Amino acid sequence: MQKSQKKWIQYIIMLLILVAIGFILYVSVAKDGEKVVKVGDKAPLFELKNLEGEKVALSDYKGKGVILNFWGTWCNPCKEEMPDLNRMNKIYHSKGVEVLTVHVKDSPQQVKQFFSELPEEVELMVALDGSGDVMRAYNANDLPNTYVIDKNGIIKAHHKGQMSRADIKKYMDMVQP
Repeated sequence: MQKSQKKWIQYIIMLLILVAIGFILYVSVAKDGEKVVKVGDKAPLFELKNLEGEKVALSDYKGKGVILNFWGTWCNPCKEEMPDLNRMNKIYHSKGVEVLTVHVKDSPQQVKQFFSELPEEVELMVALDGSGDVMRAYNANDLPNTYVIDKNGIIKAHHKGQMSRADIKKYMDMVQP
């Protein structure tokens, strides 16, 4: 092989490496320039309103493990996992682990209607993210979407899709203080 061909091959390989690095950097940054949250990161803080219009902030849960669950009334897997989240929250509440649900899109009335149609009473904290800002900060576009946060505010796990009761228990055990 000629010396000039070897040089061209080296340049092409270097170019491919640079393109790959650029792609990796691009993928690690969200569309709007915000960093994509991942396991090991500090959970982005937020402040929303609950169904009664009162402030709900992630910082209110400092010192506790948090199961942060993004959901919607139109989401069947969300509807199916809600009773298990509620049951496990009743068990782990006294152990320092809380379920904080973030509802995206619908009005408080629609959320209350959703809960009234469930086969059992659900007593979970619901924060309303009508603007979708918190959902975007967590890149929680697919529902249900759950982040597991320890007492120091560090994301310990991320679960996309419906969780089983065993999944919920595993995550609650993981962040129990």
